[in-house]
Amino acid sequence: MNDHDTDVLDTLRGSLDAVTMGTPVEDIVSTGRARRNRRRLATVAAGTVAVAGVALGVASLANPPAGPPATAPGVNAAGEVHVRTVAYTVDSRADGTVQVTWTKQQWFADPAGLEAALRQAGFPVVVKVGEFCAGPGDDLTLVHGTGPGVTDVVRPLPGADATFVFDASALPPGKQLFIGYLSPAQLEVTGGSPGSVERLVPIDTPLTCTTVAPPREGPRAGSEEIPSAKPVKPAK
Repeated sequence: MNDHDTDVLDTLRGSLDAVTMGTPVEDIVSTGRARRNRRRLATVAAGTVAVAGVALGVASLANPPAGPPATAPGVNAAGEVHVRTVAYTVDSRADGTVQVTWTKQQWFADPAGLEAALRQAGFPVVVKVGEFCAGPGDDLTLVHGTGPGVTDVVRPLPGADATFVFDASALPPGKQLFIGYLSPAQLEVTGGSPGSVERLVPIDTPLTCTTVAPPREGPRAGSEEIPSAKPVKPAK
């Protein structure tokens, strides 16, 4: 027992002289000291648990549970493309083809979005507005705005209105589809016929493009060379 404990005992004896107690003062002091020690240990333990809880919380925030794999907009978990806009719909089909339906009033309202949706569905295509492109040596013949071989690749769906099936397997090797929508000024030249140009063009060869609208519809319209042409890089 140290001097401090002796002083505490003396003080307690003096204050309790007139009180009859069955428990010795030394026992009271010992019990009090034990209780203080237990409280101190409990406080330390609680602090340790709190720190551990914070550490675990930080770890769980830094490494959140893995969720389901993300998919691109318009693509489901099976990798199928299903895009809906006010201008068109693009849907992957079970046979590997792509079905596209145009809204007549807005059939070329979003050419960049249409190109992206078709490419996302696995169909190689270049879409432009006001420009008409071809590769070296391509046959420039147009019938109703459509070049040779296009009808094998893009087929109307029987019984459907403005719905077509795009078949990438029918594309000749190294070819892709080109779609050129006429601008409003060009439509004035053609009277709306044709309203667009579709050709099969090379994928890895620079294309030559013109802003000159194709002539009005005729039996073999558009068979002349492209005037005012400019080269463009292949689409990626």
